[in-house]
Amino acid sequence: MSEETSTTSVEEGVPAEPPEQSERLPQAGGSPQSERSPVVVALVLALGAFVALLDTTIVGVAMHSFTEYFGVGLADAQWASTAYLLAMSSVIPATGWAAQRFGAAHTWIASLSVFLIGSLLCGTAWSMGSLIAFRVVQGFGASMLFPLMRIIVVEVAGRAQMGRMMTMMAVPLLVAPVLGPVLGGTLIQELSWRWAFFLNVPIILAVVVLSARNLPNSKGEAPGRLDVAGLLTMGGGLVALILGFSNLAKGTAATSPQVFLPAAIGLALLAAHGIRAARSRTPGVVDFSLFRDRAFTASTSITLLNNFGLYGVVVLVPLFFQQAGGKGPLGAGAIMVAQGIGTAVAVLLVGRVIDTKSNPRLLVLGGLLLVAAGLTTFAVADTGEVTVLLLVALFAQGIGLALASSPIMVTLYHSLPATSVPAATTANAVSQQLGGAVGTATVALLLQHYVYVAGGASADFSAVFWWALLFVGLTAVPALFLPPGAPKQA
Repeated sequence: MSEETSTTSVEEGVPAEPPEQSERLPQAGGSPQSERSPVVVALVLALGAFVALLDTTIVGVAMHSFTEYFGVGLADAQWASTAYLLAMSSVIPATGWAAQRFGAAHTWIASLSVFLIGSLLCGTAWSMGSLIAFRVVQGFGASMLFPLMRIIVVEVAGRAQMGRMMTMMAVPLLVAPVLGPVLGGTLIQELSWRWAFFLNVPIILAVVVLSARNLPNSKGEAPGRLDVAGLLTMGGGLVALILGFSNLAKGTAATSPQVFLPAAIGLALLAAHGIRAARSRTPGVVDFSLFRDRAFTASTSITLLNNFGLYGVVVLVPLFFQQAGGKGPLGAGAIMVAQGIGTAVAVLLVGRVIDTKSNPRLLVLGGLLLVAAGLTTFAVADTGEVTVLLLVALFAQGIGLALASSPIMVTLYHSLPATSVPAATTANAVSQQLGGAVGTATVALLLQHYVYVAGGASADFSAVFWWALLFVGLTAVPALFLPPGAPKQA
């Protein structure tokens, strides 16, 4: 992108193209065809996303129950999570096309319905094989929920209220990992592992009804036929690459065929997709031309890197209290509520700030600084016992995660035309999937090297926390390239 174009996009906050060539994002009041309350729309979307994320964390708690009930090893039981993740990854690249072809709201309702069917089937599974198969159905349903949620928000809110709504969208991502272990442990202990899935049914049914009544459905420009070859190379590449990283996270050696072959195939397919897209005159399932926009590129880079720090916070801290402090899963989960409270406090404030006089760059950097302060507190802790200082660190991390995550949901679209929203959201979701897989594998490898071999003392966790702190520092680099202010209203 030329220097002139970059300056216009960032400083003036409007697309470089003239308005007649590129429709701007809608203003306050959202879609002209709808007078739905943006707050009601945000709550409905957040509830659907929250259930999907909560399901993921609860299933993680249920792994031990799967091994006992079905009489299988942990490696087999973990396929319940791996299959779900791979199914999600395979369909995400088609989100932008589906939103334009059928409308984002209709696609959202269809995805919820598939997730609902998968939840019912999982709750009735009779073998480990059937559970894995039904988790694939669940994964297909969940795949488009998060990008669709953001596409609908942009349609409804416009620039004036986008920050507040996007902040509400960040709640599921930040709160579900905190509440999931507590709720999951209680359900499994008092009822059975089947309720990890049956819990979804009434809530998703309610979300489907509320979505049909409250979400406007607008189709974009005719997207043409689905790029099947592009979907196979991009979706297949993601699946293969994430499979390799998932095997790596389970402790498989990097030189093992279980890691090396899927990763190599994934990279080859993604490279083939990139070459094919570069030669094509029309955008593929992922529009790489979007990366010419500085705000979009910086936001997507933060999305990818932020997963390293995020997993450092939501995975390392509970393990620290369990292994170094001797707490049980429920006890460690209860302690994490302090982080959830910090997130809630930030959500009440940051959305309005983003919508009015925000400086996204400063908000993200400030959030990363709070997360870094919290991680540093844990890195220097000489005990795994709960102290006031550690609880304050958790509270600060909760605020920091909200500050670091929410603004980039808005800056992603800072200087893009409305017609690019589905494609931009899809590309960002692909980046998030990759970041999640690589982040999980990296944290797992660090834990394996420093903690599990050494026995899990607080001193052993210290090194892993320092690594997580390094990842937070790396995330600050693209944050420096975020736009310094909100776009001007048209």
